[in-house]
Amino acid sequence: MTSAPKPPPVELILRVMNDPVTGKPTAAFVAASDADRSMLRERGFQLNTRLFAHFTLPRNPRFNRLVHGLGRLLGRNLDRFAGKDSHDVIKALQVESGVCCDRTETDIPGVGQLIHTKPQSLAFHSMGDDKFKGFWSGVCAYLIAHDWPDLDEERLTEMAEIDAFKEPV
Repeated sequence: MTSAPKPPPVELILRVMNDPVTGKPTAAFVAASDADRSMLRERGFQLNTRLFAHFTLPRNPRFNRLVHGLGRLLGRNLDRFAGKDSHDVIKALQVESGVCCDRTETDIPGVGQLIHTKPQSLAFHSMGDDKFKGFWSGVCAYLIAHDWPDLDEERLTEMAEIDAFKEPV
């Protein structure tokens, strides 16, 4: 049985507003855009509704472009990734390298051990800047060790940044 997909996160901005009850300035989270306001309405939130929330800071948008650029670069230059879109390339790279993956091991009597490797989400709301930097260093180290020993992380980063701005073929 599969669970329903999670609704997309709503982006909020912390602003100083005048509290209508006290008349004093206070910090308040407000929807960042019309689309975010619409999502809040669609979810049935009304004024003065009390909520529980888990807040995360968005990741640097450059990192999103970088990872998609890397996926395109690998898809164009390494046979094992040919024909895949950049997202599928990155997921395959994660599983292959083991970087930012969850691994479970299950003993099956008479058969042996089943190992399942599941790539973690790299989405903005799932991974902060520091963890992304660890992911980036890890996959670059893997690619250098297995595919491009003459490169370093800085050069791979430059190549991915350049590919991020190329038109898809």
